[in-house]
Amino acid sequence: MNHSKVSIIILNWNGLKDTIECLESLKKITYPNYEVIVVDNGSEGNDADVLEEKYKDYVKVIKNKENLGFTGGNNVGIRRTLGEGKSDYILLLNNDTTVEPNFLNELIKTALQDEKIAVIGSVIADYYTKKTTFMNSKIDKKLKAEARLDYLNSDKNWWETGRVHGASMMIRSEYLLRYSFFLDEDLFLYCDELDLCLRARKHGLKVAIAGKSKVYHKGEFSLNKIQNPINIYYIVRNRILLAGKMLSIKDRIIFWILFVPARLVRCIKWAFRGRLDLLKITFLAFNDGIKKKAGKNKKHLF
Repeated sequence: MNHSKVSIIILNWNGLKDTIECLESLKKITYPNYEVIVVDNGSEGNDADVLEEKYKDYVKVIKNKENLGFTGGNNVGIRRTLGEGKSDYILLLNNDTTVEPNFLNELIKTALQDEKIAVIGSVIADYYTKKTTFMNSKIDKKLKAEARLDYLNSDKNWWETGRVHGASMMIRSEYLLRYSFFLDEDLFLYCDELDLCLRARKHGLKVAIAGKSKVYHKGEFSLNKIQNPINIYYIVRNRILLAGKMLSIKDRIIFWILFVPARLVRCIKWAFRGRLDLLKITFLAFNDGIKKKAGKNKKHLF
C-alpha cells in the first residue's frame, strides 16, 4: 500500500475533554505516515497550552486569537499545511470523534481507487449507541443532503456519494491547490462540506465514502442540536447562500419553490409547540440569506 503523507487537522473550541479523547484514539491508528495539527479556535480557557504540553511530541498546536468558525478555523490549518508542502492529503476531523484503528488506511485505499476522487469521507456512527448514522447522501433540489444508510448490508469497500460527512473528510492536496478547495468562510458554520463536494463535482471530480473507515461522532442527531436556534440559523441561511452561489437560474427557481413550503411546514409545527425563538431565527436566516449577509452573525446570535 502507498503510505502517502496525511495531515490530520482537528479544530478545538472550548472542547478540551473531547479533543483529548479524540487524540488518544488517533494514537492507536495503524496508518504509519501522518501528522496531527490542532487548531485552537480562540478558546476561552487554556486549552491550547494544555494540549501543547500534553502532546508536545505528537501534535502541532496553532493558536487562533478569536473564533473564526468551523470554516475559518480549519482554513488556518489547511493553509499552514499546504505552505509546508509535505502532505498528499489533508483530513479534517471533528474534535468530538473517536476513530477505528484502521480508519485512515481505508480512506487512503479509497483515494487510490481513482485519481479523480478529490474528497473522501468516513462512515459515521453514533458515539454512544455505536449505530451507523451516515454512509451516503444524495442532494435534492432544496440542497438538502440527508444522511442515508444505502450500503448498510453491502460488502462494497467504497462508493460515490453526493456529499461526505463533515466530521471526517479527507481532501487531496493536489486539488486543494489547483482549485482552491478551501472551506467557504462566508458560511462560517454548517453546509461547508456540502459546498466543498458541490464544487468538486463541478470540476468533474468525484466524492466518495470509504466503506470500511468508521468514525464515532458525539451528539450528531440529538434533539438539542437539531432545535438549537444558532444551528438552524446557519443551516437555513447557508442553504440560501449556496443556492445563489452554486445553482443556475432555473435550478434556483426550483429551489425556492420547494424550499419555502418545506420551511413553512416546519415553522407551523414550531408555532404549535410554542417555539417562537425558532420562528424568529428562521425569519432572520431568510432575511440574511436573501441579502447575502455572510460570515459570522455577531449582532443577533453572539
